Amino acid sequence: MRKALLAVALIVALVPLVTKAGTPVTIHVISSRADLVSGGTAVVAISEPARVALNGADVTGAFATRSNGTFEGLVEDLRLGTNELIARTEHGSGARITITNPPNGGPIFAGPQLQPWKCEAGAVDAACNKPATYTYLYLSSNPTKYGLQPYDAGKTDVATTTTDQGVQVPFIVRQETGYQDRDQYTILTLFRPGRA
Repeated sequence: MRKALLAVALIVALVPLVTKAGTPVTIHVISSRADLVSGGTAVVAISEPARVALNGADVTGAFATRSNGTFEGLVEDLRLGTNELIARTEHGSGARITITNPPNGGPIFAGPQLQPWKCEAGAVDAACNKPATYTYLYLSSNPTKYGLQPYDAGKTDVATTTTDQGVQVPFIVRQETGYQDRDQYTILTLFRPGRA
């Protein structure tokens, strides 16, 4: 009898779970490919509100329904290697996805690393990791100032720009410079002073 129940449980676990409306619940990592996450975090979208667990721990509080109708969240504290994210709706339907988080120093997809390798000054380990640094830049409304300029709160000649959602904002960016897979990266993101 126990073997029969176990067999039924396994069959049920393998059947795709669907919502009350009959459409499957889906999970997508939208910040990168699910097998190429880095830095221990991933932005995840779920097709409808659900209870969410990461490696068995509840992380539902990291999710919210966004203006586009998707249920999205920043999943943090991914362990190195594989992680299992499970979403289960109030109707009992759900989905799961495996998220792979390689070490920050890599390799992520480039294959074996060449040795020996000289790290830049300030590296904190043999994988050449360094803490990220942040600077702030802005676009001036003065046409004689070309390109992005260093920003501080006293600047009064800040130009504006319009986001992809039609919102006009000051043209101020946060520049993040960091290191992954023994190489430097730079990311610029619109920044609103006084906001998290």
